[in-house]
Amino acid sequence: MQHEVEPLCSSTMGNPSMHREAGALLVDLETLEETQARSLGRPVRSSKQYLRQVIAEYEALDRELPYIRKFPVPPAAQPLCLCMETSPEEDLTHLEVLEALEAEFPGAMESGRVSSIRFENMNVICGTAGRRDRWLITVTDFQTRSRLLRSGLRLRGLQHPLVRHDELLLGDYRLHLRRSLVRRRMLEALGAEPTEED
Repeated sequence: MQHEVEPLCSSTMGNPSMHREAGALLVDLETLEETQARSLGRPVRSSKQYLRQVIAEYEALDRELPYIRKFPVPPAAQPLCLCMETSPEEDLTHLEVLEALEAEFPGAMESGRVSSIRFENMNVICGTAGRRDRWLITVTDFQTRSRLLRSGLRLRGLQHPLVRHDELLLGDYRLHLRRSLVRRRMLEALGAEPTEED
């Protein structure tokens, strides 16, 4: 059984004026694409190549960091807030954290050295699994903060370091900005408008 094969030369290929018009149109499209790429600050290359690169970058970021906290606005500084990260399996309570604080500072809450203890379930915040929980401890002075940063807290026989919450938030915010930028570039490459999320 033989299939009909269309000849290589079509009626337009033999017509030099049609061929020139098609070539001019192709040149015009390429010029328009180059102009748009330059205005967006992208290097000039084919849109398919650029789109592949942007999508690959987004997918790589998604594999590398599948759970990124989103921020509607930049986080406010909280210089007196400390953070202790724990695994969800530890299932600590507020009372256990308070007792660990009081082992370090007897009467920590009553004396006013610690103003609050707050729990953040990062898996709920990020809509994922595998993140460590955060315990936020707000103190009232820098001396208490420095001492807790040096000593950490001992809970259930394990030593837990404390870090400045601002440092963790800043790291989370940078990841959010990085992902937003990659997502915006992907949407622009697809010709879509960035959403409120960006």
